[in-house]
Amino acid sequence: MSIKEVVDRFALVSGFEQEQISNWIFVIIDCIKYFESLVNVSSLNEVEHNRLVQACAVYAYYKYSLFNFARQSQKFKAGDIEITQSESIADKAHIMWQQEKIEIADIVDFDNFCFKRVSA
Repeated sequence: MSIKEVVDRFALVSGFEQEQISNWIFVIIDCIKYFESLVNVSSLNEVEHNRLVQACAVYAYYKYSLFNFARQSQKFKAGDIEITQSESIADKAHIMWQQEKIEIADIVDFDNFCFKRVSA
C-alpha cells in the first residue's frame, strides 16, 4: 500500500484538506505498517488491495478520532444560543471501522487472534 493511496482515501473518509491531513501523517503511516504486518499485500489482487486500502484509511480515521476525542466538546453555550453535538466523531468512526472489518474479513480477521506453537 502506498501512502498516497491511503491518504487519498483518508481525505475522502474524513473530509479533511491536505493541510489538516499532514498533521496526522504519522498515524496513517503506523496504520499502513500495521495492516502490512497482518497481510501479505503482494499476494492480493487489485480489488482486494483497494478494499484493504479503504479499510486502512477508515482505521486511520478511527485512530484520529480517538486521539481527538478529548478535544471535542459535546455541548457549547454562548448567551442564549446552545449547540449540542448528538454523536461524536469517535462514535461515527467506530461504526465505520466495524463495517470495514466485516467487509475485509475474507482478507484479514481482526477479531480472532491466537498464539500457536511452532516446532523447529
